[in-house]
Amino acid sequence: MADKAFDFRSWLRDQRHTNYTTDFSDDDHYRLETDYATAQINFYRMEPDPEVVEFLIENKADGETKFFLHFHPEERDHAIQLFREMTQALIALREQQTTEVLLCCTVGMTTTFFADRLNQVAETLGLDWHFSAVAASEAVEHGQSKAAVLVAPQIGYQAKRLQAMIPNVPVLPIPTATFASYDAAGCLEWLRKELAEREKTVEDRALDHIARDLVNDKRIFVVASHSSPRRMVIHYRLYDCGRVTLDQKVIKRTLAIKDITDVIDTQVCGCTGTVKADAVGIALPGIIGNGKYNLELSNILQSSHGNLDLSKVDLRNFDIEAYFGSRYSVPVYLCNNANAAALGWYGSQDEYERVTFHSQATGWAMGGQGHVMDGKLMEGAHGIAGELRFFANRLTFSRPLHFSPYSSADVLELVGQELAIDCATFDPEVIALRCDLLPNVEEVADEIAKYVPREYMPKIVHVDNYNECILLGMMIHCLQKLLKV
Repeated sequence: MADKAFDFRSWLRDQRHTNYTTDFSDDDHYRLETDYATAQINFYRMEPDPEVVEFLIENKADGETKFFLHFHPEERDHAIQLFREMTQALIALREQQTTEVLLCCTVGMTTTFFADRLNQVAETLGLDWHFSAVAASEAVEHGQSKAAVLVAPQIGYQAKRLQAMIPNVPVLPIPTATFASYDAAGCLEWLRKELAEREKTVEDRALDHIARDLVNDKRIFVVASHSSPRRMVIHYRLYDCGRVTLDQKVIKRTLAIKDITDVIDTQVCGCTGTVKADAVGIALPGIIGNGKYNLELSNILQSSHGNLDLSKVDLRNFDIEAYFGSRYSVPVYLCNNANAAALGWYGSQDEYERVTFHSQATGWAMGGQGHVMDGKLMEGAHGIAGELRFFANRLTFSRPLHFSPYSSADVLELVGQELAIDCATFDPEVIALRCDLLPNVEEVADEIAKYVPREYMPKIVHVDNYNECILLGMMIHCLQKLLKV
């Protein structure tokens, strides 16, 4: 039951904290500030809709958004919980401000010495930078959260491959003359210019949108959740007759079911609770079958369920469509992330009718799959089609005690066996592979060929627009449900 008497503004003004300063001089716009970041709390009156609160944290160093969401502040406990999550994220940024750069060479010896020189020069210049070094074989595992990965000249030929494996981090070959002379000051100046130049193009970098137009007269609101290093992201989009008219993200440190309802409530609901769309689609990881969700085996929601009372809920058979559907007056459809991605990738092309989509996220020992045949998603009788967790631990590996989800060799062995099973059971025309550690699909084909004769193998294509596939797939899924295709 919403607490209508809760005065969120007054509660905020009563809060005190030694880790940040506050500015409550404007009744609709509050500010919390540290040396590293600024948090904004903005109140918007959207008559006749309920008041909306916006939380926004921006990094002072680069202006990057670190936390962003909207919600209705009517429920006291929920509003307080979100405020505390925001302040935790604000304070945590203090520990994330140092610009971490990784150097790599054959075994890490020469770059370790150079990293020490770079740290000395950075300290002298008063720069909040830190350099470390590893062997090239460890660069993917340790480079995921760095500002840049620098490759020594002697292994410069590996830079392109490493960049494909770490697509969100700049991988830069160190100029030979700079490295050979151990010119740390020159290297710092070169690196700062390189990163500044790349930063200019980040905001201009367009997502690789699916080119195929879907003609329809429906308004479909889709929500997709996924994890990123140090944060959770909810990406939501409104398709109006096939065109994107709203495209935003919520960024938090944790994720709960209530966060998804906040997105729907504040973006497409009026004060009556009626969704201003023909359908809502939600993509989540985990087992979803016949509108029911296995909370016990979910990757994201198992530790945080928001204000949902689970005391009388069957965690293995939670009717999540009914939960969301009871809040709104339009159909709400749920779909597994990999299944939605398979449908989205299928819809983006016209060449193949029998498609397997395999997603293997970096750092995860378990991937996910979706299968589409003639435009129909093959979810299975219980929604477990593509759930690799049920047999992956039965596979045989050459180094079973040393498996690393950051090792391209280990992941290649795992994915090769899983895809070989798909070849023998589903026999797809094409496998769409999302795996940053395996950019070379020929390597994957060679691995599958250890188990399946090449004349029976499908074509393999690499996918780097996973989230786009999920969002488009959810729109298609909702349309198919609405039109009973």
